[in-house]
Amino acid sequence: MSSARRRPLAAASLAVAMTLGLGGCGTGFSAQTNQVYQPGVGANARGDVDSLNTLLVANSDGTATLSASLHNNLDAEQSLSSVKVASLSGEELVVQSPKIMLPLPADGVETLGGPQSAGIFTVTKDAPAGAYVTVTYTFSDSPALTVQAPIVARSAEYASVSPGGAGEPDAEPAAE
Repeated sequence: MSSARRRPLAAASLAVAMTLGLGGCGTGFSAQTNQVYQPGVGANARGDVDSLNTLLVANSDGTATLSASLHNNLDAEQSLSSVKVASLSGEELVVQSPKIMLPLPADGVETLGGPQSAGIFTVTKDAPAGAYVTVTYTFSDSPALTVQAPIVARSAEYASVSPGGAGEPDAEPAAE
């Protein structure tokens, strides 16, 4: 075979080898599939009852509404007895809550803060967007659960979270 014929064949073979070899490296070593990803802004805490996507949505009057899903992992029904919220420095914030204990069905999920919510819990003041707070749930038949959650600004994304507030007939400040 002449050298004139080998050059195009070698170039074509090199091009095929490079295409196959480099084609799988297009994403690099920092591909999104290698990164930890949490789709929601809220925080999660696990226990006998899981608190999923916990966050507070700031309202225009300086209050904030708790939004979370509570999943009872036990085989028996429980009740959410109380919710306490404190700043990260430990200052307890006043929480307006429903008058009744909220039932959590066995192996079931209840949503807090939404339009079809089991209950509305509202921090009555000192809840600016961008801050973090510690939320502590107390239950009838399992240990308390604590989660650090962000306070987010109200936007179209959080339009379904009820603003809560003092106008609700079934709400009263939480007992201290």
